[in-house]
Amino acid sequence: MGLVSVTLAGVVLTLGWARAVATERLVARGEYVARAADCMSCHTEPGGKPFAGGDELKTVFGSIYGPNITPDRRTGIGTWSQEDFTRALRRGIRKDGGLLYPAMPYVDYTKMTDDDLNALWAYLRSIPAVEHVVPPAEQTFKFPFNIRAGNAAWQAVFFKPERWKPAPDKTASWNRGEYLVTVLGHCGECHTPKDVAKAQKFRYHLTGGQLEGWYAPDISNDPLSAIAPFNVDQVAHFLKTGVLPNNTTAFGPMQETIHDSLSHLTDGDLHAIALYLKQEPKPKSQNPPRTSISPESFAAGRDLYINNCSSCHQPNGRGLPGQVPALDGNTAVTASQPNDAVMAILQGFGPHGTWGAMGSFAQLSNQQIADLVNYIRTAWNNHAEPNAVEWSVGNWRAFADIPAKERQPDLICPLLPPVVSAPALAIDRNLLRKAATDAGALQQVVEQYTSARAKSPVADTVEALSSAYCRAVVSENVSLAQSAARIATFTQEVAIALSERGHTASLENPNR
Repeated sequence: MGLVSVTLAGVVLTLGWARAVATERLVARGEYVARAADCMSCHTEPGGKPFAGGDELKTVFGSIYGPNITPDRRTGIGTWSQEDFTRALRRGIRKDGGLLYPAMPYVDYTKMTDDDLNALWAYLRSIPAVEHVVPPAEQTFKFPFNIRAGNAAWQAVFFKPERWKPAPDKTASWNRGEYLVTVLGHCGECHTPKDVAKAQKFRYHLTGGQLEGWYAPDISNDPLSAIAPFNVDQVAHFLKTGVLPNNTTAFGPMQETIHDSLSHLTDGDLHAIALYLKQEPKPKSQNPPRTSISPESFAAGRDLYINNCSSCHQPNGRGLPGQVPALDGNTAVTASQPNDAVMAILQGFGPHGTWGAMGSFAQLSNQQIADLVNYIRTAWNNHAEPNAVEWSVGNWRAFADIPAKERQPDLICPLLPPVVSAPALAIDRNLLRKAATDAGALQQVVEQYTSARAKSPVADTVEALSSAYCRAVVSENVSLAQSAARIATFTQEVAIALSERGHTASLENPNR
């Protein structure tokens, strides 16, 4: 009898251990599914706790915030059952029966396999509960879009619950890629154009779409798409690292997607995604009418580029390998819509890896930004449509996360002809800052400029060095008044230094 009891106890322990191992594996798989589905990006606000919600999505209907999906019973989904969770992903219905807004991509998640859905539920139940209240769309959307019942009409027209089925005539890798792209990754939510009701135009699948002011480029199997110049291995490498072989790098929402989601996937899955994108059926072309750039706009954009961009991105637009991305041949720059270039100029972006940061240039006017973008879209080997216009830049400005000090356009550094400004912009900015209070550094700055332009009128020298100094201090975290005062003082010191060097030319430029 004792032997039987010991044996039964051993069986119970073995079964318990097996269940624990199975649960651990299920949770691990669920974490991978959450990464592939990029749940983190919408359900985690900047600096917030993972999955506690609060990330803002700006739409024409108002802002909507990703809900708290931690197991917290008051503010999260702690009171939900697995059936409630399944109904939300399969049918777009909350626990209380309310219809979810299609900002939650249940149009794609409805096709998720049962195994992945069960694993995702197990993982979300295992994460720490976080009490965090997120405002519902009823409080943030404009009337009548804040009436949740209106989603019933949208679902009736644009939503069909279904399951993903592999294509029998395709390879396992292709099918895996299609599942990751069209279901878990829901790539079409960004990369497919939408109609006025914000429903995907599936006949133009992955041919490019707009989101929060950004433009997700064409990634379809089309000769003119953003991925057309690259092979499967290069596309897979980009999905993992955000870097392409032509010295361009991901930025904006795609950089976040790579950081939070794609870089965590296996090499096999990344290869499958790239394979599917390169071999998927070619969609219909939108073929928008083309416009041309005027000589005046091209010249204005060229001057803006030389004064503001060329010191980093280089006069030839090729950047610095591994440090500053190229603009020549950059598919984000040459996409069918100019959003990404505009948004990068408006809000800049932080450093990642070996790639440097880029500050905001929101102090430029809407027309200046349009001219600058149209120039880089048509300069060098770029042949994109110059379709950035003043009013659209103003519209995208409302979406941009612009640093507070850049929201006041009062301090705009002078824009000068390239022949005047180039030698000044080539001077090290740290040396320029030092020259404001150090006589030796000031002499060095003056000598460097006058050596490059020996016959430069004094007025040009003063204005060029002041403009370069303006750009050096405008990036510092000081008030507008402080910056203006420092620039005025520096200008006076340059004029004095030039007079002491024996320059007798009038400060009036005879060429103006």
